[in-house]
Amino acid sequence: MGCLGVHFSIPVDQGGQLWDGDEAALAYVDELEDQWDTYYLQETDKAWGPIHRCLSDGTLAWAGGEWPLNGAVLGGEIMYLGDDYIITFLDEDEVAEVADALDEVTQPWFRSRFFALADHGYEHLTDEADFDYTWHWFELMRAFFRKTADEGRQLVFTADQ
Repeated sequence: MGCLGVHFSIPVDQGGQLWDGDEAALAYVDELEDQWDTYYLQETDKAWGPIHRCLSDGTLAWAGGEWPLNGAVLGGEIMYLGDDYIITFLDEDEVAEVADALDEVTQPWFRSRFFALADHGYEHLTDEADFDYTWHWFELMRAFFRKTADEGRQLVFTADQ
C-alpha cells in the first residue's frame, strides 16, 4: 500500500533533524509517524498526486505552477527525495501563504483543473467518483493548512513511494 501522503504540523522550534542529512530526516519522520497524533496530521491518501497536479501546472514537477498553490503538496524545501520516500518542509510563513491561497480555491475551479489533467498526460483519474475522492481529500488538507497557519506552525509533507 504505497504512495500515501501525510502532512504533519510541527512547532516552529522542532524539526532541526530534517537538515542533518537523509538518515536524520527519515528518522525524524519515523518519530512523527510513531506518535501519529491525529490532531497534528492530515492524511491525503493517494489523492496527494492529483491534488498537486490540480494546484500546479498539471504535472508532478516540483516547481510546476505558481507559488503559493504549488506549495501545498510538493512545495517548500525538499528534505529527502528517494525512490522510497519524499519529505518536504514549509516554514510557518510559507504555511500561512499557502493556507490563504487554498482558502480561495473553489470547487468549480478545482473541477476544471481536475478534468483537464488528461491534457497533461494524466489519465488515471477521470470520472466523477475520482473527482469526489480527490476533492474530499483536498478539503481536509485545506482545513488542516488553515488550522496549522492559525496556530503559527510549520508543515512537513511525506509520501511513501
